[in-house]
Amino acid sequence: MQQRTLPVEGLGEAMMPWYRKMTMPGAERVAGAKKAAVLIHVFPSEGDLEVLYMRRPAYDGTHGGQISFPGGKVETTDGSLLETALREAQEEVGLRAEDLEIVCALSPLYIPPSDFMVHPFVSFGKERPELVLDPTEVAYTFSIPLEALCSDELVGETTITIKTGKEQVPAYLYQDEVIWGATAMMTAEFVALLS
Repeated sequence: MQQRTLPVEGLGEAMMPWYRKMTMPGAERVAGAKKAAVLIHVFPSEGDLEVLYMRRPAYDGTHGGQISFPGGKVETTDGSLLETALREAQEEVGLRAEDLEIVCALSPLYIPPSDFMVHPFVSFGKERPELVLDPTEVAYTFSIPLEALCSDELVGETTITIKTGKEQVPAYLYQDEVIWGATAMMTAEFVALLS
């Protein structure tokens, strides 16, 4: 059975920047991409469920200063993509595998600027996590109520700068946070699957 990749019709596609639709890579490039995995962590808080996000520190690189989920590239010691997601989540924000229940895997997503195929996993914790941040990987974390994400009230647009200039792209706008690109697409698939 062939595994689907984002954007799956109507799931992550709603948050895909328009220019990505015109520059989808060929199968050979995607097959040779580096592999990474992330954890979309959900936990209870004050009568609602919340989703954990983090901001990467500003650095001179493709994803410096961007919002992401805890995660990173596959290491040779990882036995699976899920192990990668769990290891990275512990290293970056202190989530411990023994405190998590893995709910499901979402569709892998190819990220052209960094040539990574990212594999997202959804996890659930029974209580709000006590996070321990690695300052070299994480500037700070925040969480968004699941009810707000599912209501579409956070969906809007933002302006980003890419090689061809400034572009308007879809984004989730929450307080002072702007979530766009791959993280927004993974969020959109997660939200669509809950609907």
